[in-house]
Amino acid sequence: MNENLNRHQQNLITALCNVSEASKQSLAEKAIAETLILNELEELCSLISNEYMLNGITENFEPNDYGRELEDLLDIVNRRRLK
Repeated sequence: MNENLNRHQQNLITALCNVSEASKQSLAEKAIAETLILNELEELCSLISNEYMLNGITENFEPNDYGRELEDLLDIVNRRRLK
């Protein structure tokens, strides 16, 4: 079990990985298990960032509530790149 991601964040990653044209379920599973390698971390960050740009900002380019959730999620995922 991942100690950094809460259940809601884990579900969000799973949902983001299942929305793309090709399911990325294994990417979600690795993210939750904290076993992603660098290129997979970058792919997940890209999925989160794309979702943020599509649905996480207002007309004034300010983050909405969902956008703030995505920002928090991206911060957690990016921490792995710094290790």
